[in-house]
Amino acid sequence: MKKIQVNARLSISDQITLEDVSLLAACGTSVIICNRPDGEEVDQITCAQIEAEAILQGLEFVHIPVPGRDVPESASKSFNQWLDNEDATIHAYCRTGMRSSIFWALSLARKHTASDIFTKANKLGINLTPATEQINRASVKN
Repeated sequence: MKKIQVNARLSISDQITLEDVSLLAACGTSVIICNRPDGEEVDQITCAQIEAEAILQGLEFVHIPVPGRDVPESASKSFNQWLDNEDATIHAYCRTGMRSSIFWALSLARKHTASDIFTKANKLGINLTPATEQINRASVKN
């Protein structure tokens, strides 16, 4: 798992393993959000497997799958509801971390300009170039 700590309450990574779930629990994560649909790759661990381990570790598991990089507004709203829960410490993942990064960027777009979002992402080493149009459309100002 290549984990990026976005802020005190949110981290993002590529695909996690069952072992990563226990590491996330030990780090204080309370919610795992999967932004990946099942079946993208032949050997991909299923959401049900991750969810079962999350429950064993005392974590909540949320599945907000998006098959590509274009995040629908309904999915973005679901993600934002978790981010708005100040009691939740969240880890979001997908195949490479890109979709989860886009979800995060779109959550920022509610209050920030696209320029501010790209600056924050660059400081974290996140390349949001593939989502430029979507972030520009969603941001409060370009």
